[in-house]
Amino acid sequence: MSSQGAEDNAFKILIATDNHIGYMEKDQIRGQDSFAAFEEILRIAVIQKVDFILLGGDLFHEAQPSQTSLYQTMMLIRQHCFGDGDIKLRIASDQSLNFGDFSKANYLDGNLNIKIPIFSIHGNHDDASGMETCNPLNVLSAAGMVNYFGHGTSISDVTINPILLEKGRSKLALYGLGNIREERLHRQWRSGKVTFTRPEDDGTFDSWKNCFNMFVLHQNRAAHGATSHIPAEFLDGFLDLVFWGHEHECRIYPEQYENFCITQPGSSVATSLSEGEAKPKHVGILTIEGGTYQLDKIRLKTVRPFQFTSVVLAQVDSLRPNDKESTEVYIEGVIEALIERAKNEWEEQQQEDSGIQPSMDMPKPLIRIRVDYTGGYETFNPLQFGRKFNERVANADDMLKFQKAKVVRRKPVLQTEMLNDLTLAVPERLDSVRIEDLVKELITTDMFVLPESDIEQAVTSCIEKHDLASINRVVSKIISQAPGNYVNIPPDIDDLTLDYIKRKASELKQSQNSASANNPSSAPIMNDAVSPILSQQGDTNNDNNNNNNDEPSLLASSDDDYEETATPVTTGRGRERGRGRGRGRGRGAKRDASPDDPPSTSSSQRRRLPF
Repeated sequence: MSSQGAEDNAFKILIATDNHIGYMEKDQIRGQDSFAAFEEILRIAVIQKVDFILLGGDLFHEAQPSQTSLYQTMMLIRQHCFGDGDIKLRIASDQSLNFGDFSKANYLDGNLNIKIPIFSIHGNHDDASGMETCNPLNVLSAAGMVNYFGHGTSISDVTINPILLEKGRSKLALYGLGNIREERLHRQWRSGKVTFTRPEDDGTFDSWKNCFNMFVLHQNRAAHGATSHIPAEFLDGFLDLVFWGHEHECRIYPEQYENFCITQPGSSVATSLSEGEAKPKHVGILTIEGGTYQLDKIRLKTVRPFQFTSVVLAQVDSLRPNDKESTEVYIEGVIEALIERAKNEWEEQQQEDSGIQPSMDMPKPLIRIRVDYTGGYETFNPLQFGRKFNERVANADDMLKFQKAKVVRRKPVLQTEMLNDLTLAVPERLDSVRIEDLVKELITTDMFVLPESDIEQAVTSCIEKHDLASINRVVSKIISQAPGNYVNIPPDIDDLTLDYIKRKASELKQSQNSASANNPSSAPIMNDAVSPILSQQGDTNNDNNNNNNDEPSLLASSDDDYEETATPVTTGRGRERGRGRGRGRGRGAKRDASPDDPPSTSSSQRRRLPF
């Protein structure tokens, strides 16, 4: 078979993921790193004459990128992917199911002149939260620059419809699933609510039954928790190749797993100073012909050099505890060695003339040293220390990470306890805390007006995606839907001041005393205008308060005033809790809850209040 015939029957695809365009765009040194890497990827696609580019999510670093980021991205796509080209791809599937609002791929639109199509799913960074918002991929799709697929329309069931691509005698069923919150997708998958639509078999030899099945997704691959990742065991065995986005470490060479292989290209720009990010960055050229494939990796030459190493001070013979000056001198020597190694590797890489990117001078490298100071060794100020390397290193203020050897804990420790552990240095405490766990700990407590799961997701979006309007959007939505759930509240409840509470408490006491005088055996009469507010806000009387006033104390005391043997009381949620520090909140059950789950139908429904 001639080479021309082979090309006519083989898909040639460039795969890349986690470009994080716009990352640190305002930084004077690193501001253009993400744009330079993305442009190099597009150059590779042009030189290699690929049929299309397949992106695995997180094209942008933020769900609401700056106008500068969006402009530069659109300019690069127009420069490298628009123009005259002979595209031999045919789509046999219903494109309205594949691309949502758009009934056809951009290269099939007569109003556009596309040379290299781009197909992309969304990631956790470039996915906007809320039903009334759109993400930057929607914008690029509307502009005809990207074919955005893999975005579901249902939050209860996930149905994944493939893009059925044909080129000559080769058939490719391309499945895609954009990022979904880990815990929710894990639960849906485990419950059998994730479905892959398979093309029908028409009985012929070249039917879609014999096609190559590829799946691209953007989720946690590493197990960060029991339900905070997608195990490979969940994936269907009919798949041939899984393209895994979200994980930044480059493991692009296909790894065999039972009936399919997994390729993990990793990010094209370092967004954290971790060991996995320090590995060389690559993109892949995937060739699929019939039921076989071949993956060739190409190293990116514009990526800023990144050198990472670990140092255990106790294992350095020349160092002694409490000798800070000697430690600083030793660390300086390590940094000098890393800079020299970065220079040598850069020169070797630039000598490889691939014709894709011209040789360039080495930019300031990223340096990261993980320093284990266990054994009485002193730390020093990394900012002041880094000033010596301001002109030679890109991250002079953030080169060192001090930590001690991890201590195996017998029981889980609360994130707030880690932050308050004065036996550890501040950087070590911050490194030991996971933002997801901290949000859950602070949010999934006794909230009576706002749903905990919605607020937790909004706070996480604000921190991880820089979506500053997420909290306001969720609160506004809840308030707009809530009036029908409110109890009858007196009109002056808006003025919930200390004087108001004391006045209502006095009225309550007088009514109780009056009822007791008239009928000593009767139960106390409760004022309906006051009791729901006090009980649901947690401001109930405290039998342990040292309060000499005759009026009952309606202001919540600190946990230090509570006794561990206090009698449990029933909260507005219908569950018992103790007033002491060790009171149970049922946190384990709440973590499995989801905003998608139906509301509880128990007799102890939450009573919402309009403040």
